[in-house]
Amino acid sequence: MQFDHCILATLEDKIKAEAIRLGFNLCGFTTPESPIRYERFEQWLSKGQHAGMVYLESPRHRMMRQYPSQLVPDVKTIISLAWPYFLNRKSDDKSSNEALIAGYVADVDYHHLLITKLDQLINFIQLELNQKINAQSFTDSAPILEREIASRAGLGWIGKNACLINPSIGSAFLLAELFIDIPLQPDQAFSHDRCGTCHRCVDACPTGCIQDDRTIDSSRCISYLTIENKGNIPDHLQLAIGKWLFGCDVCQTVCPWNRINQDSQSSSLNQTWTVEEVQTLLTFTSEEFSSRYKTTALFRSKMKGIQRNALTWLGNNGNEAHSKIIETFLQKTEDPDLIDTANRSFRNITNGIDK
Repeated sequence: MQFDHCILATLEDKIKAEAIRLGFNLCGFTTPESPIRYERFEQWLSKGQHAGMVYLESPRHRMMRQYPSQLVPDVKTIISLAWPYFLNRKSDDKSSNEALIAGYVADVDYHHLLITKLDQLINFIQLELNQKINAQSFTDSAPILEREIASRAGLGWIGKNACLINPSIGSAFLLAELFIDIPLQPDQAFSHDRCGTCHRCVDACPTGCIQDDRTIDSSRCISYLTIENKGNIPDHLQLAIGKWLFGCDVCQTVCPWNRINQDSQSSSLNQTWTVEEVQTLLTFTSEEFSSRYKTTALFRSKMKGIQRNALTWLGNNGNEAHSKIIETFLQKTEDPDLIDTANRSFRNITNGIDK
């Protein structure tokens, strides 16, 4: 999408053009009124499908999601934006013995990157208006029903896999928001559900976490289990994680709406890791881990979570060499959770070799 700044008549057009120039691929405007699907969030909580994310139950988190206007005083407009990334499509490569990183977490932590971009967009708006505005930026960093807001701003519809899908670019994008105290003309909400009878995402999910009401049972989701989850990965789900080391892209890579990007090659060098790179994760001190990964998304799981994932991957894709790596780790760790994961992974390798 290209804009000519010389012929743009409205502030809305100018903001959208600047957003595209900054690297966003979608931009829309909506009001801060309460989301009509908020009750679905409450139902999701009542089913316990938020797993260990108990902070979502707090009164503050509930109120902010139900009433976005409470998040930023005097907000008049929510600007919803999408930032593109490359999906990791290698999960079906049975011959590969690489560890997989989901596309949205493969590079520099997007929380840092997008806030910088949003600040630049705020500065642009202030220059256009020749006045300071009250604005706050968010990207997966505040209690907001982001996909509902984005759909209301015209960016797409919420698909069966709970991802926001745009008919032109698919679903491989991150959402971000600007809350501003300037009234802008809202875009028309995206009202069409274009999933139809397709259920490829549901069928392809390795752990069966996609629910009939277009929500995700987090306790079974690979992205949750390998990133947000602070405990052990349940034994009955460990093998289902397969080659994924951090996150998961399966439900998006099978989606027909993402075919438009299927021939794209990622600019990231971090979507696949070798056995040697996975093994290195088990040798770090906490200081070494922090120094190397503090600017990346991997730091969100802390060293213990990453080592848990590394042990799980070694067990799922193991051979005798992997067994020796796990044995070496067991000799030095004293963490009972990591010992449990290591022992289960060791058994998985042994059982696989014996078959």
